[in-house]
Parts: sequence; structure tokens; C-alpha cells
Amino acid sequence: MTFWQENYTFIKDVYDMRHQKMAEWMENVEKAIARIMADKVYTSAEFKRERDNFHSLCKDLEKVEVKKWLAHILKILMEERAKDQRKDEYDKLDALIKRHEELIPWVQKVSIQVDLYWKCYAYGDELKPHIEFLDGIMLSSSREIAPSCVENVEELIERQEKALVQLETKRNVVKDLIEKGNSLLQNPDRPKFLDQHVKMIVEGWDDTKLKAQERLKLLQDTKHAWEGYADGQVVIEEAFAKAEEEIKKIKKRFNLESAKEDLAKRKQLYDKTKNELQKIYDDLKRDYDTMCITLPDDKKAIVKKELDALTEKMTVLKTFEDKVNKIEDFCTNLELFDNTNKSLDDWMSRAASELDKIKNHSKDMVPEDRVAVCMELQEDIAAKVIIIEESIEKEKSLLPQGETVPKDAMEHKDELTRIHKFVLGLQEKVRLECSAFSEDVKFWAEYKTGIKEFTPWIEAAEKESAAGLAKPTTLPAALQLYDKINLFDKSCLGHIKILDAANDAAQKMTTHQEADDQIKELRGRYDKVKKIADSWLNKVNTLVQEWKLLDSTVNELNDWVAKDKTAEGENQFSLEKMESTLSELKNIFKEKEKLVDDL
Repeated sequence: MTFWQENYTFIKDVYDMRHQKMAEWMENVEKAIARIMADKVYTSAEFKRERDNFHSLCKDLEKVEVKKWLAHILKILMEERAKDQRKDEYDKLDALIKRHEELIPWVQKVSIQVDLYWKCYAYGDELKPHIEFLDGIMLSSSREIAPSCVENVEELIERQEKALVQLETKRNVVKDLIEKGNSLLQNPDRPKFLDQHVKMIVEGWDDTKLKAQERLKLLQDTKHAWEGYADGQVVIEEAFAKAEEEIKKIKKRFNLESAKEDLAKRKQLYDKTKNELQKIYDDLKRDYDTMCITLPDDKKAIVKKELDALTEKMTVLKTFEDKVNKIEDFCTNLELFDNTNKSLDDWMSRAASELDKIKNHSKDMVPEDRVAVCMELQEDIAAKVIIIEESIEKEKSLLPQGETVPKDAMEHKDELTRIHKFVLGLQEKVRLECSAFSEDVKFWAEYKTGIKEFTPWIEAAEKESAAGLAKPTTLPAALQLYDKINLFDKSCLGHIKILDAANDAAQKMTTHQEADDQIKELRGRYDKVKKIADSWLNKVNTLVQEWKLLDSTVNELNDWVAKDKTAEGENQFSLEKMESTLSELKNIFKEKEKLVDDL
């Protein structure tokens, strides 16, 4: 048995111990790496300890001697050992070596990151005092303040300006730190906390400066508000007094043009006063709102009470507006009143002319038109009387009453009185004229009724007379024609009575020239028709008589011829008598034919 085999147990224990130490070292390296790469953000001192521990563990990273020794000793120990035991031991050693080989590049990579992480932690340490400085400025710019007077505000402004000066002195340092941080951020293996560090300094600088500037502006605005509020109280009281004076100057004027000019002036003054006073009040309210941001509650209550009093006084604008509106309404009503009087005066001239036309030129109008025009004028006058009565009632509230009435107002009153008196007189005159013309309407109606009845008859009669008479061929036809002519003649006699009655009614009218002319024209047409009717009646009557004579002569001749055939007839027959009768019959027939041709 060799030395190694004789001391196998001892040497094996030493081998196992060194194998175990190698495994424990790798485990410690892995744990150190895990702590370094953990999400935990260390302080720089804590990370330094972790970094130093990692570096101390990795001093002999290759472990060449240890691996050679383990491989050599294992070979000697396993020479005479069973195959299975040899395999197990070699597998354990291979696994250990493989683990070590895999660990080396990981450690090398982590070594680089450790240096990067240390730079980032050092950057954080470098940031810390500046962050604390910015936090201090932010705190001083954010804390509540409650200045009770403008002097307190001025002190705070001075402090805030100093803080901004301090910030400005740090500008370049902070700018360099931000650039340094951005440079570190370019590394993709940077720790996560670096983003937060850079963000803290970037946003911290911007937010702090903005907050400091906002606080300074607030303080400056507050100072301006204190000063503006104090000055504004004096200015607004003066404006109130001025507005009150302007309100007192608003009075009624009864001369229309003067009233309209004064109204325009008052409206302009109101608009100017409103704009000025509202601006002063709005400035005060804005100063009050600014002051209230920092005012202590007790002081705020006092200032609010002061502002409420001023707000209540702002009702002077409403009073001013109401008074201007009342004057505007008065001017509108006065102008309407004046225009009504002028319109009535203009109408009075036209109405008087219309009455003159009715009285002196009535012959140019038919009675119906005269009465219609007269009644229309009456209605128009009645409507104007209502308007005048309304104006009288309106005048009582529009114009001053009593003994002492201003001259301008009295002129309106006198004009209305004149118009009222004239229109009432005109109304009475028209009433009398209308009454006088009313009777004419009745006679005019009788006249028109007769004319309406006579006119279509005369037109038909003229057509009939122009058509002429038919030529009868038999005695019954002649008799029938006679009856027709006789009826036409009676119709003529009947309708001339209608025309005479219409003429009688026309003669009773006040004026009847037009009726006389119409009746004369119709009577002339009637005379022509009547003359024809008389001629026809005479001719047809003669024709009927001749035709009857002819008819009786023929009958007589027939009777005589019939008797001639008897014994008595033979004794009485006379040739001379027959010739005489035939000759007479021939003459009668010729006369009848001539009469027929003459129709």
C-alpha cells in the first residue's frame, strides 16, 4: 500500500475540505453579486462595504492553483478506488469547475457594473447638499404666510428676492450636475435609481425656481393690492360723490329738442360714470381677492366688511340708470305726445278741406258718395276725438299741473286745447252736413231703382224696334202680330211711368244735374222707341182692317156663288154685280199686299 492509500482518509478529508471551501467561496461571490445587483438603493457607505467585500472575494478569481491541486489529489486518491466511486468524485469536481468557469465572466461583468454603480452612488452623494438646498428654498417658498400690513409684505419680498439670488448663484453648479447625470444615463447598465436622482435635480431645480418666482410674484401682487386697495377706497368714494351729483342734475325738460339733447348728454355721462366706477370697483375687488390669499382671518373679516359697504354703495349705478331710463321714457312719451299733436294739426287741415269739398262741391258726387264721404269723415273725426281724449289724459301725467307751469310745458297744453276745440267744432259741422245729405240717399235710392228697372227694358226695346216686323201671310198671323205690337206699346206706356217716377225722386234731391242728364238721355231713347211702336201699331191696325175686309168680301162672294146654283140664285144672278165685286176684291188685295210690303 502506498503512502496515499495508507493515509487516504486523512488526505480525503483535506481534499473534501478544500473542495467545500471552493464551493463556499463561489456561493459567497454569488451572494455578493446578488446584494450588489439587488433593487435596494444603498447609501454610499453601505454600497462601499458591499463593493469592498465583492472585490476582496474576487482577488484570486481564477483559482488556478486550487483547481490544479484538487484535480491532482483526486487523481491520486481515486487510482485504486471503485469505478463508481471514481465517477462520482470526478463528476463532483467537474461540476465545481464548470460552476467556477461560468462564474468568471459573470464576475467580470459585475465588476464593471460595480464601478458604474459606485459612480452613480457618488453622484447621489454629490447631489444631496444641492437637493437639500433646493428643498429649503421650496419649503420657504411654499409655507403659509399671513402678512397683516404692507410692511410685512415688503419684508417677505426682500427675503424671497434673496432666495432667488441664491438660486441664481447655484445655476451653473446645478447645470453641471444635470449634464453629469445625463452622461451617466447614457449607459444602458445604469442602476434604476440613477433616473430618479437625475429627475430629482432637474425637476427640483425647475419646480423650486418656478415656486420661488410664483411666491415672489404673489408677494409683489399682494403689495400692489395693499397699496391699490388703500388708494382705491379714496378714489371710489370720490366717484360715488360725483355720481350722486350727476343724478341730482337729471331733470325733466319740456322743450322736445332740448329734452332730447339733454337725454343724450345724461346717457353719455351715465355710461362714462358706469365704466369708470365699475373699473374702480373691479380693481378694488381684484385687490381684495389678492389680499385674501395671504390675509389672516381676523384681518380678512375687517377688509370684507369694508368691501361689502362699498358693494352696497355701488347701487348708485342702478339709481343713476333708473333715473336716466325714466327721463328716456319721458322723452319718448313727450315726443309721441308732440308728434300726435303735429299729426292732428296736419290732419285738421285735410279734414277742413274735405268738409269744404262736401259742402261746396257736392254736385260732383252722387248722394251715396256724399253721405259715405261725410260718414267716413265723421268716423275719422270720432277716432281723432278718442286720440285727443287719450292725449288729454296722458298730458295730466306727462306735464306739470297747477298754477305755476313752465312756459315750454304750457305751449304743449295750449296746442292740445286748440286742437281739441277745433276738432269738436269740426265734428259738429260734419254732423249737420251729414244730416242734410241723409234725405238725398232715400231719393237717390228711388231714382236708382227706377233707372235700374228702366235701363234693361229700353235696351231690349231698342233691339226689338231695330229688328223690324215680320210679314204675315195670313189673317191670323196678322192678328197675332197686331196683339204683339199692342203689347209692346202698352209696355212702353208702363215703363215711361217708371222713368217719370225716377225723375220725380231725382228732383227732390239737393243736387240732381247728373240725374237730369241721365233721364233726358233715357227719355230721348224712349221717344224713338215709342214713335216706332206707334207707327207699327198704326200700320198693323190698317193691315188687319184691310185683311178683314178682304176676308169678309171673299166670304160674301163665296156665299153669292153658292146661292147662284139654286133656283133663287138663278133669279138673282147679275153679271155686272159679280164683275163689280171681283174688281173690289182685287183692289182690296192689292191694298193688303201694299200694306204688308210697307211693314
